[in-house]
Amino acid sequence: MLLPDWATDAPTPPYYTFPPSLAPHPFLGLGKFVARRIHQIRVAKSYLAAHPSWLDKNPDPTCPCCGTEPDTFSHAILTCPARTRVRGLLLKDVSSFRPDANLWREPLLIRAFGDYITDTKTSLPPDPTPEYSHPPPPVTPWT
Repeated sequence: MLLPDWATDAPTPPYYTFPPSLAPHPFLGLGKFVARRIHQIRVAKSYLAAHPSWLDKNPDPTCPCCGTEPDTFSHAILTCPARTRVRGLLLKDVSSFRPDANLWREPLLIRAFGDYITDTKTSLPPDPTPEYSHPPPPVTPWT
């Protein structure tokens, strides 16, 4: 009864292609940090440059890693040239993010996807202090 109620009371946004479910998704078995990043990417509310931002109304959607294409879900995971090596090691069997793709059903692929997110630092918040290329000097105590 819940699924039909959700469909009428709170319909799924057009950009979210994954069907509603009563069961928790297998990627939620990963650590909180990685599971949150995956969920944010799936709902297009992540720190990927092509996802809308509440803070910046006109963001530059270009991928900060390669600078060649918009930083979308599929680019960041499937095609970004800057992430080719890690993708080849962890996600060589992933070619789609459709709701019925193997990625969402196979535990080893889900774990590899989590490792990919972590290793490539995909969808991390932008650095608030990019002008600093090194840590600030240590604070000396009063003498």
